[in-house]
Amino acid sequence: MSLYFIAVVPHQELREKARNFSKDFAERFNSVKSYKNFPHITLIKPFHFDENKEDVLVGNFSEMNLKSSPFEIFLKNFGCFPNKDKPVIFINPENKQELQSLYDEVQPKMNFHSYGKLNPHLTVAYKDLSPENFQKAWEEYQTKTFEESFLVDKICLFKHFNGKWNLLKIKNLE
Repeated sequence: MSLYFIAVVPHQELREKARNFSKDFAERFNSVKSYKNFPHITLIKPFHFDENKEDVLVGNFSEMNLKSSPFEIFLKNFGCFPNKDKPVIFINPENKQELQSLYDEVQPKMNFHSYGKLNPHLTVAYKDLSPENFQKAWEEYQTKTFEESFLVDKICLFKHFNGKWNLLKIKNLE
């Protein structure tokens, strides 16, 4: 079994801006996990699939007949999941309904167990952000401003191998 997930990935310039925030968390708040990852908004969370049947997965992904048209996502400021053990700080998409609609369309076509309502976000610090460092970072980031947007014109299927997420297939929205 291998691990896969489906995400929306912003353009290179925006990814670099998000990585600069993750670098700040790595350097000042001892949270390096998100800096090692790449900026994205998860559409279908990581799932296990038989690697021997990967061609079926890629085929299903490629052949989806999606009705969603490209749309702009507006990112504004920061949000958090103040989980007791594993807090998360993220860049907040303002227009979440478009992402929810895309998820509602993709999820049944890929035959995954639904996790209901999507909670879209672009993570900049997670997993190894201690509760103490979360408090310090959130004091600063809750008032920090950030505004960008990007066109969602494709979704991407990733596979985890060699210790990182690798792009497997792109599906364009038309």
